[in-house]
Amino acid sequence: SPEKMLGMTLVGTNLVNVITTEIVLLLVIAILGKFTSIGRIIGKLSLNDALIATLITTFLVLIFGEILPKTIFRAKAEKLALRYAYFLRFSEGILSPIVIGVTWITNIFMKSLAGDHQQESEDVQRDELRLLATMGEQSGLIEQNQRRMIHSVLDLQQKTVERMVVPFVKIVAVSQNTDIATFMKIASKSGFSRIPVYDERIDNIIGIVNLLDVIYAEDGTQTVRSLVRHDIQFVPESKNISILLKELQKSRNTMVFVVDEYGGIIGLITVEDLIEEIVGEFADERDTDLNIQQIDSKTLECEGRTEIETMNELFLGLKIPSGNYETIAGYILSQTGTIPEKGTQIETNQLIITVETVNSRSIQKVMIRRKSGNLLHSNI
Repeated sequence: SPEKMLGMTLVGTNLVNVITTEIVLLLVIAILGKFTSIGRIIGKLSLNDALIATLITTFLVLIFGEILPKTIFRAKAEKLALRYAYFLRFSEGILSPIVIGVTWITNIFMKSLAGDHQQESEDVQRDELRLLATMGEQSGLIEQNQRRMIHSVLDLQQKTVERMVVPFVKIVAVSQNTDIATFMKIASKSGFSRIPVYDERIDNIIGIVNLLDVIYAEDGTQTVRSLVRHDIQFVPESKNISILLKELQKSRNTMVFVVDEYGGIIGLITVEDLIEEIVGEFADERDTDLNIQQIDSKTLECEGRTEIETMNELFLGLKIPSGNYETIAGYILSQTGTIPEKGTQIETNQLIITVETVNSRSIQKVMIRRKSGNLLHSNI
């Protein structure tokens, strides 16, 4: 581990420095004792044995212990690291007891003086990696999409399920008593291959029906009841995204239902949603396009559920304000405080946002017009 390697390096370096100082001091004493003439000259200069040993040791350590080896290894790092790796393994075996003790004592002091510094250390490492990715893009070592992917992976540690959940009102679900013909029509119309199944109430989800199971069902099957897969998973909305992704990899589930603190279902999330958070959007059974249509050089039209981050990335000069919301509908609601009427306009410094289509529960379509200048597609 990096912590163990650092401990071994520090212990080894200090041991070498102490031993070198003692050896040089003994040599100085022996030489001055044998060559009295040199001793008299040094005495006139008011120099004692310890000071001479310190000066000599400092010179030797700086040249042969610091500057020279670091310069050589920096020039041929990979080649020399492989060649001398077994020396590190040998040193690890010898110094391991000391390193473990020193590390244990250090951690005790760190926790008592500054608390648990593990999270702070992880945050620093995350910021350093983010900066390296940005610098790599600027220098041409990596492409823009690669930099974004790295940033997305780092951000997973700080994101929770509630930021990515598909709201309950958008879930397409069927009753367990739904007949096969009706199910096929619903699947065809919605474009989904996996559909949640409920018992009596839509918020009482009991499982999932896969379209393939219905297609290959035995003749005579009347309803989807016998085809329901009951091994579904529920997760709290506060669950960390990176932890959820690992759990889904182990359980092989492709869809989980998100519940609030009272146990009520507030939506669902799929493996695809998690992957898209890392690698970006890609077409699937739920996506037809980005639901954004550019009318002219200053105007575009989009659905209320379109994410602001996506729009700001796609169009240079858009700059829709960010806040405690993710979609353009969320931004409008944050400004109006209620479901607006058709034709409602919201103005920013650069934009005029008009509600075009709305129902009793949500904003469905919005038109955005830039006051001056053009909306240029970024081609990402």
